[in-house]
Amino acid sequence: MPAAERAPRTTDALRQPACPPCHLYYERRLPDVYGAGRRLVTSRPHDRASFGIVARILVVATAGAGGDLPPLAAASLALRDRGHDTIFIGDAGVQRILSPLRIDVEVLPETLDLGPRLVGVIQDAMRTTGGDFERAGPLVQRGMTIWAHEAAEPISRSIERHRPAAIVTSLFGVEAVDATCPSVPWAVINSTFYIGPNPPRPVAEEFAPRAVPLIARYAELLEAPDLVLHATDQVFDYSFAGLPSRHHYVGPLGIWEPAQQRPAYLDEPGDPWVLVSISTQRQDDIGLADAAIAALADQPVRTLVTLGAEHEPSDLANHPQNARVEKTVSHAAVLERAALLVGHAGHGTVMKALWHGTPMVLIPWGRDQPGVAARAQALGVAAVVPREAGTADAIRAAIRRVRASDEMRRAAAAQSSRLRATDPPLAAATRLEKLL
Repeated sequence: MPAAERAPRTTDALRQPACPPCHLYYERRLPDVYGAGRRLVTSRPHDRASFGIVARILVVATAGAGGDLPPLAAASLALRDRGHDTIFIGDAGVQRILSPLRIDVEVLPETLDLGPRLVGVIQDAMRTTGGDFERAGPLVQRGMTIWAHEAAEPISRSIERHRPAAIVTSLFGVEAVDATCPSVPWAVINSTFYIGPNPPRPVAEEFAPRAVPLIARYAELLEAPDLVLHATDQVFDYSFAGLPSRHHYVGPLGIWEPAQQRPAYLDEPGDPWVLVSISTQRQDDIGLADAAIAALADQPVRTLVTLGAEHEPSDLANHPQNARVEKTVSHAAVLERAALLVGHAGHGTVMKALWHGTPMVLIPWGRDQPGVAARAQALGVAAVVPREAGTADAIRAAIRRVRASDEMRRAAAAQSSRLRATDPPLAAATRLEKLL
């Protein structure tokens, strides 16, 4: 239940984490002349008037791959910049991505890794139902409920050990945190468009069939947190104005990505770049990449394909001369220079393209991707090719339409200009601080 409905607590209990003095410190950034990111840490941890209190915040990040982690990372780094102490608990992928940022990560048991567990649950459900997506959905939902209650045990121990002032998690973590019955305020950062009561469109139109029961379950559970932040753009989300009182848009947090060196080949002169992207979490969309590569093979462009950690370049059937294949590369670095994105309509990738003013051809494959693609199309920044019609010929025709459309380029540029005037991490941190 929301914190407001629980037994009252003292102001100190709300504001001050119960932890040894060595963990309670205050900090403020030094002037820029001393170097970006350097901090001054005072040895007077209780000088609240000078530095403001630092709250310890536990971040439950259950997926090291996929779109759930970047919004949590962006918000947490903004909180750290404002002097708060953030500790993560998540799988080994979370630790791998966040360790270079000097963020503490407690690693969950390997059996609780969300990516492999979710893939296994889906495969079992599909075998049981003979490949029927709609009948598989409830089985996937039940399998994820079992996983959430298993994950709640180590999360509960972490809460007891750190005694945070607040807890923050993602949509995939909502059931696990709710199962711990937290006695402190907690928040959920939803990494995609609005999920909750009375959405602008029926859930069945927004999600792939086997995802619908799981999303419906999460929508019900979003009644429990004290705060829900939607890491998307309100204008992108059909300018939806019906959010419940504890729900807020904070902008596209999912454009955050870990620092990566920009490949030098992106700056070499030549034909314009086209980014072809598939999901970083396996969803059997390698066929999308093959079709897109074939569609672009005879075009005057340079194609850069990102496959993610789950695939190898050898998985592709086509390797034309104008295509370069990478497992990972900074999408932001590519989209700064790209003339086009061709992809699976993942929310984070679409938001990055929108941020950089890049038009799109989207082939929604599953999960929330039908809803993301529909929103991009409604905004006038993307052409959508249905998955069942996603042949190389259909994708090639859509690419030609988009590249020939001055109107679509202007629409993408206008959305980029509008979004770049916002600060999503600051908006999220400001909302989260109200829990402390």
